[in-house]
Amino acid sequence: MTSSPDSRLAEHDVDPIRGFLPGEDPLQRLPARYVPWERLAFDLPALVSTHLLRDAIEELPLLDTDALESEAELRRAMLLLPVLGGACAWSRPEPPTRLPRSISIPWSEVAERLDRPMIISHASIVLHNWRRIDPAGEIVAKNLRTLQCFRGGPDEEWFYLVTVEIEARGARALPLLLAAREAAATGDTVKLATSLEALSGVIDDLIHVLGQMEPGCRHDVFYHRVRPFLSGWPEPGMIYEGVTTEPVQLHGGSAAQSSLIQSIDAGLDVPHPHPGTRPFLMAMRHYMPPRHRAFVELLELGPSTRDAAAGSPSSADAYDACIDALDRFRK
Repeated sequence: MTSSPDSRLAEHDVDPIRGFLPGEDPLQRLPARYVPWERLAFDLPALVSTHLLRDAIEELPLLDTDALESEAELRRAMLLLPVLGGACAWSRPEPPTRLPRSISIPWSEVAERLDRPMIISHASIVLHNWRRIDPAGEIVAKNLRTLQCFRGGPDEEWFYLVTVEIEARGARALPLLLAAREAAATGDTVKLATSLEALSGVIDDLIHVLGQMEPGCRHDVFYHRVRPFLSGWPEPGMIYEGVTTEPVQLHGGSAAQSSLIQSIDAGLDVPHPHPGTRPFLMAMRHYMPPRHRAFVELLELGPSTRDAAAGSPSSADAYDACIDALDRFRK
C-alpha cells in the first residue's frame, strides 16, 4: 500500500464519496435499439401478476449487444436482463429448466464483458438500481426511487433503497480501513486508534440506517413477494439456451455480496472460521464487480489490524468498539 488512498480507491472503481455506488447516477434507459427490453421491464409487475411473463420473454427478439458501449449501458443491461431472467424463473410456482435464447445470449455477452455471473446480484439490484427524486439531493432512501422491481410496491422498493443508503453512508469507512491498514503496517498506533474510532462511528451510523427498514419493508411481504425473486436457480440448475447445454447452479442476490460489508470484515480481520460461513462468504465474492472484489482482497494484505491494535490500550479500545458495533449491525 505505497500509493495514495485516493489512487487506490480509483484503481478499484471505488468512489471517494459514494463508495461502491457508481460515481455518476445509474443510467435510466438504454439506447432505442433496446426498447423491447425496456418495455418488458416496465410492464414486469403486471406480467408477473397475470402469469404472462414467460410468454412475453419467448416473443422477445434476439438483440445484438454491440451497441452497448459505455460502462453505464452495460450496467443497465446487467440490471434488466437478470431481473427478466429471475422473473421468468419465479413468476410461476414451478420454475422452468431453461431460459429462452432471446434473453440468455445477450445476457451472456453482457455478463462476459462485465466479468460477472448470469444471475441477479447485489451489484445489479442495489448498486445500479436507483435514481434521485431531487437530483441535487443526498443519496438517502427518502430521496430515491428504484429503476426496476420484480413485483413492485413500496415494500420491495424500500428494501432496495435502504440498502442503497447503507452503501452510500458506509463509503466513509473505506478510506478509514485503508488508513488503519497503513497504520498497522507502519506501527503508527495513534493513527490506528484515530482511524478505528472514526470507523466505529460509521458502523453506528449504518445501524441507524438499517433501523429504517421497518415498517417500510414488512416481513411477510418481503419473504413471500420479494425474496423468491432474489433466489438463485433451483437444483439441478438452469440451462441458458444458446449458451449452455448443462444446467448451471448459481446463488441469488445476498447482502453477503456487498463489497462494503466484506471490506469491513477484511479490514478488521474478522475471520468467520465457521465451516459453513467462510466458504459461503468467499463464494459470494465472485458475484461482486471484479475491481470491488480486488479491493476487499487488498484489505486482507499486510499486517493484521487486529494484532496491531492489541499493541496499545487506545487502539485496542477503538478496535473493540468497531467489533461491538459490527456485532450490533449484524444482529
